[in-house]
Amino acid sequence: PLNAAVGGNVIFTTTLDPTPTPLQSIVWQFKGGIIITYTSAGTTPGPGYEDRVTLFSSTGSLELRNVSTDDSGSYTVAIIPHTGAVLVGETTLSFSSVRLSCSSSGSSPSFHWFNDSSEVTADRVQITDGGSTMTIVNVTRYDQGPFRCSVSNLVSNGTSDPVTFTISYGPYNVKISGPTKLEKGKNLELKCIAESVPYANYTWIRDGERILNNSDMFIKQNVQTSATYTCEAKNSVTGRLMVNIKPVYFPSTVPVSNVKITTSSTDLMEFSSVRLSCSSSGSSPSFRWFNDSSEVTADRVQITDRRSTMTIVSVTRYDQGPFKCFVSNLVSDGTSDPVTFTISYGPENVTLKVSPSQKHHPEGSDVTLSCSAVSEPTAEFTWFFNGVLQSGTGPEFRLMNIQMNHSGSYSCQAFNSKTMRNETSQPLLISVLSKFALKVPVSNVKITTSSTDLMEFSSVRLSCSSSGSSLSFRWLNDSSEVTADRVQITDGGSTMTIVNVTRYDQGPFRCSVSNLVSDGTSDPVTFTISYGPENVTLKVSPSQKHHPEGSDVTLSCSAVSEPTAEFTWFCNGVLQSGTGPEFRLMNIQMHHSGSYSCQAFNSKTIRNETSEPLFISVLSKFTIIHTQSLIPVHMSVCPGVLECDTL
Repeated sequence: PLNAAVGGNVIFTTTLDPTPTPLQSIVWQFKGGIIITYTSAGTTPGPGYEDRVTLFSSTGSLELRNVSTDDSGSYTVAIIPHTGAVLVGETTLSFSSVRLSCSSSGSSPSFHWFNDSSEVTADRVQITDGGSTMTIVNVTRYDQGPFRCSVSNLVSNGTSDPVTFTISYGPYNVKISGPTKLEKGKNLELKCIAESVPYANYTWIRDGERILNNSDMFIKQNVQTSATYTCEAKNSVTGRLMVNIKPVYFPSTVPVSNVKITTSSTDLMEFSSVRLSCSSSGSSPSFRWFNDSSEVTADRVQITDRRSTMTIVSVTRYDQGPFKCFVSNLVSDGTSDPVTFTISYGPENVTLKVSPSQKHHPEGSDVTLSCSAVSEPTAEFTWFFNGVLQSGTGPEFRLMNIQMNHSGSYSCQAFNSKTMRNETSQPLLISVLSKFALKVPVSNVKITTSSTDLMEFSSVRLSCSSSGSSLSFRWLNDSSEVTADRVQITDGGSTMTIVNVTRYDQGPFRCSVSNLVSDGTSDPVTFTISYGPENVTLKVSPSQKHHPEGSDVTLSCSAVSEPTAEFTWFCNGVLQSGTGPEFRLMNIQMHHSGSYSCQAFNSKTIRNETSEPLFISVLSKFTIIHTQSLIPVHMSVCPGVLECDTL
C-alpha cells in the first residue's frame, strides 16, 4: 500500500524494468473506472484525469498528481508486453493523520491550538474533547508546525512547549540534467535530482539494464553508442519510486526534414470525414498533430499508422484548422506547413426582420425586409408574398411607396449551392394603414390604483388610461420592462396585477403608451410595503460570560421590520417597564441575574416576534479566588425572587 499527502503527487511503480520500446498495452483502473489507457495508437486519459496523470510506457508506472481523499482506495493495472502473458497488479492508496492531546492543571480550562503564531482553523483539523484534542486529517508536507496549546480560565493562562513534526514525502519532480547529444570518445556526465524527504536513493538504468544500484545522483561513463538512460529515485520511508528518462545520441542519426501533410481535399462538407497523412525524411521519426497551437486529442479523431495518419470523423464547422504535423527524433525536429479546410454547412437559423419595426406601416411609406442565415458559403435568397414567389432576390426586399394591397404574409428562403440545402424563415405579417385612418395622438397618460400602502403578500392592481387611438401599453419598473412571473397583464395591456407583493416591489412603476402618431409615459407610482418583524436579535454589551457586580450592562434588540418595530422587554418571562431598542442595567446587582428577552411589534402588520433568551450572570464581589480554581456565587434571579447557588 502507498501513503499519500493531500495536494501532493504519488507514483504507482511496477516491478518491470524499463524496455527500449514502449509496452504493447497498459490499462490503469480505480474503483472500476478507467484512469488511463495506452496502446500503439496513443495514450487516452479517463474523465477527470486529463491533467493529473503521467504514464511511463516503458515500465507501466503511473504518476497521479494533486491527490485528494477521494483518491484513496484500490488501484489495478493490466499490462500486455510484446512477449508473454497479460500481467496484472493491484495496490491501495491511503492518507496519514496525527492526533495531539493537551493536558493542564486548573479548573474550567479553555483550549486554543496554534500553528506557529496563528490559531488553527484549517478544514482538515478536528477539535474534540472540549478542545483539548486536535486531529490533523490527511497530513501534508506543510503541517510541520511548530504547534502549541494555549490553556486559560478566569484566573490565569499558560502555553505548552512547541511540537514539530518531521513529514516524509516524495520523491516528486525527478529531473535529469546533462547533454542529450554527445561526441564519441567523450565522457558522459548526468545528474538526477528529486524533491524528497528524506533524501532519495538513486538507481541508474541504461537501455533496460541496471548499471548503478543505490547510487548517488551523479553518473559518469565513457560511452560509444546512443542509449536511453533512466533514473529511479526512491524514498526509503514513503516507499515511493519515481523515474525519468533521458536519451543520449550520437550525430550519426539522420535529422528530420521535408515534413509535409497530404490530404485528398481541403474543401469539405460538414459531417463528412477527412484523412491527413504526414511524411518526413529522417530516421526513427515520432509524429504529433496540432490544431493551431493545441495538440489534437478530440474524440472524433483517429490516429493510426504509427501516428503519421490522422482521420477526423464527422467534420464540424469548427474543424477548419490550421492543422500541423510535428515530427521529431533524437537529433532534430520539424513542423509541416499548415493545412486549413473550407467547410460548407447550412443554411440554418433563417431570420426575417422588417425596418422600420412597427405594428402598422402608413400608406405611402417605404419598408425594407432583411433576411439572414447561418451558411458557408453565403446563402442565396428568394422571396415569397402570401406563398407566391417574387421577382426580387438577395438578402433585402424593398417595398417602396407601400399601398394597401401590399398588406400580407412575407417570407424568405435561403439556399446553399454547395450543400444543396434550403430553409425558409417564419412568415412576417406586414399591415398597411390607410392614409384616411383616424390618427389621434397619445396624451394624458396616468396610473390609478386602490392604494399605495400595502402589506407584504397582498395583491395590487394598477390601471393605465390614456387619450389617443390604437394604443399599445408597456409597464416599466424603474427603467426595466415588467416581465416577472407574479405579474398579470390584462385588458389589452392596460392593467397590471402584482400577485403576492414582496418588499422588493416598491417601484417606481410607470406606464408607457404609444401609437403610430406619438407616445407618452405616466408619472411614477411608488408603494410603501409593510412587513415583519423578522430576525429579532438580542445582544449584550459588554459581551462576556459573567458581569461584575456594580458594572453597567446594555441589552440591544434589533429586527427586520417596516415600519420600524416597537420593543418590549422581559426578565424571566415577566414584562419590564422599559421600552425601546435598548434596555440598560445600571450598577448591576446579584438580583439582576436571569433570562432576558425582547419582543418586537409591528403596528401595521399587527405581528410580533420574540428573541431567543439571553442569560445575564452577575458575579458577586465577594467571589472566593483559590490558586487552582475560581468558584463564583450565583444570585440568578430578577427583582422580586432571590435564589442562592453555591459550591
